[in-house]
Amino acid sequence: MKPKILFATIPVDYPYRSSEERRASWAQIVTLLRLEDFPVQRLHLFVNPGNRHNVKLFYRELKSAAPHVRLKFIIVRTEKNFSIATFMNSYGFFCDWFCRYRFDTERYDYFFYFSRGNLFVHAFMITVLINLHKLPCGILHLRRNLEGNGPEWQAQPYDAHIGKWIADISRYERRRCDAQTLLKSSIPTCNARFNRLIRDIEHVALHSSAPVLLLGPTGSGKSQLARRIYELRRRAGRIRGDFVSLNCATLEPASAHSTLFGHVKGAFTGAAGARKGLLKMADGGVLFLDEVGELAPDMQARLLKALEERSYLPLGSDTEVRSDFQLICATNRNLQEAVRSGAFRQDLLARIDLWSFELPGLAERKEDIAPNIDFELGRLREEMGLFVDFTPSARQRYQNFAVSPEATWPENFRTLMSSVERMATYSLHGVIDDEIVERELELLRSRWREGAAPAPAPAPPSGDETRFPLQAALAAQGLLPPLSERDLFDAAQLEEVLAVCRESATRSEAGRRLFACSRQRKGRTDDTARLNKYLKSRGLDWEALEILRPRAQAAEPSEKNL
Repeated sequence: MKPKILFATIPVDYPYRSSEERRASWAQIVTLLRLEDFPVQRLHLFVNPGNRHNVKLFYRELKSAAPHVRLKFIIVRTEKNFSIATFMNSYGFFCDWFCRYRFDTERYDYFFYFSRGNLFVHAFMITVLINLHKLPCGILHLRRNLEGNGPEWQAQPYDAHIGKWIADISRYERRRCDAQTLLKSSIPTCNARFNRLIRDIEHVALHSSAPVLLLGPTGSGKSQLARRIYELRRRAGRIRGDFVSLNCATLEPASAHSTLFGHVKGAFTGAAGARKGLLKMADGGVLFLDEVGELAPDMQARLLKALEERSYLPLGSDTEVRSDFQLICATNRNLQEAVRSGAFRQDLLARIDLWSFELPGLAERKEDIAPNIDFELGRLREEMGLFVDFTPSARQRYQNFAVSPEATWPENFRTLMSSVERMATYSLHGVIDDEIVERELELLRSRWREGAAPAPAPAPPSGDETRFPLQAALAAQGLLPPLSERDLFDAAQLEEVLAVCRESATRSEAGRRLFACSRQRKGRTDDTARLNKYLKSRGLDWEALEILRPRAQAAEPSEKNL
């Protein structure tokens, strides 16, 4: 058996958090060098140029595990770490290096070993193989022996020819194309921005379980894309549970806690039985919150806790419930503006905004109108059981209008879907002719002219709203009744209490400031309870006052589970 010479890469520049993590990352190649039935004599390791501090540690690890193997580290001479921008420089380095290398195939067998990590380097090496054709090297991978009739690990070469490796890559690329087709609902698209967006979403969907935030105008396809992300993750085996969806704009304040977090039997009048809640229903799956910007401030605080701790309290319960769900949110609102206005929590936005993707509207994807028309016709054929299509002249007339400046598409793809469905319904024997198209165009023009009418100017603030701005802000959110329903005495007192609460970091601090004198006359005081009681008598609680603060403030430790 000939001795082996390996060419490999290893992620020695990864910022390992511990020695255990570092050794785990290098475990595969250490195992490979210690195999008795695969004698490795020499190992050439290509190292990223940006961070070399782990090379000495890795060298000692390998020499300790396999002292008989000759090691050579090759620093890839590029200006920066491997990236698309430095492709030609890195490609040139690999080509030059392998052209100068002397292969002795009579004495040695040569293999490329692609360890986990640093896959961009692998792509360069594969490119070299493809273009130089005649490198006398095989492809090697480490396989666990599941049959139990030999060593636990085995070095398994691919075919000597690169063709099998390329075939594997081709299958992987086909799976990637299938994934992107799924995310696009099988609708071909020519829009470069949307295609880049889909590629990014596909990568994130398959490699991260962190929350995803979908932004974009109404009708741009956020809900459909959320379901496609779920289907892609489920097909890849990353989730096992259900897709649970909620439009936060339809959430009634009185039942919001029960809807999201569930309740126990007897939690309130009429609670004849327990309710799981949507977070528990999404355990192991995906929770999709559409129009998340409409979520009330108190629900925002509870959702943040559930995201960070994977646990929450159902309404009326003292026992926490666990739920491990993945979150996808969508909104057509500017959440940064909502944070500045106090309508959305800064800490919650930071938690759900790790991966955010903005979907373009139909006006920005006019080249995709034609394939979306075909998609809608196909959908209607299946649902109606009838072949529906345009005459050539009618199709041309409708498409010319659809891409013209006259077509505003206020509800984006939702408007387009409704338009095509109306024409299909009016069609005689499934034929959409010029007369039907002209009728539809007149309808669209009429609706859009009405929708373009200028909105009436907002009424100037009343004297009470100017005098009591904090109460006016809470009333605008539906947290207080209108100012006209309160006595001047009560309004003046409440405004002062709200001002102190807004300026205080915690409710304990607010209570101490509000009841500073009376505390001195009592042997035992509970300022927090007094403040809670006062706010409750006005239909408020501490969490609801978050919208009055210019920025999110940390809650005191005792409020962690509220």
